[in-house]
This record gives sequence, C-alpha cells and structure tokens, in this order.
Amino acid sequence: MDREQLFDHISKLEADLRNMQENLDTLKVHAVNLVEENVSLQMENEHYEALVNNTEEKADASFKHNTLKNLYDEGFHICNIHFGTHRHGEECLFCQGFLNQ
Repeated sequence: MDREQLFDHISKLEADLRNMQENLDTLKVHAVNLVEENVSLQMENEHYEALVNNTEEKADASFKHNTLKNLYDEGFHICNIHFGTHRHGEECLFCQGFLNQ
C-alpha cells in the first residue's frame, strides 16, 4: 500500500466515523424523546387509572346507598340493630342516621 492509498483509506475511515457519530447523535436524541414520551404516557395512564378507580368506587358506593334506601322505603330496617325486620310504618332514627351519612 503506497502513501496515497494509505491517506485515502484514513480519510475514508474518518468520514465513516463522522457519519457514525452523526447517526449516534441522532439515535441519542430519538432515545431521549422516546423516554420523555414514555414517562408522559405513564403519568397520563396513572391519572386515567385513578379516575376510573375513583368513578367505580363512587358508583359502587352510590349503588349500595340506593339499595339500602330502597329497602328502607319499602318498610324494612337497614340499621345494625333491627336490620331486615319490618318497620310497620314507623320511622327509625338509627336507619335515618345511617342514610344521612
């Protein structure tokens, strides 16, 4: 290999290294963007999961309250003292206190 071929080969290697460095820089920027997007999506997902869980809990609590209110309106006790027994048209302070919680 003569001197000119050696310098040509070195110049080609330098150009290849610059090209690889540019590609690596581009990949690093892309990786950072992906990590930032991933973190953002994870936070958004956690927010939506909390909203869904909260909505389900409220709906479940509302359903339970409505069921007990319906039982009371039908004439049955819902308090822990007389639960399930018929009220015979009388109001029960314990049941009403429970409904007002």
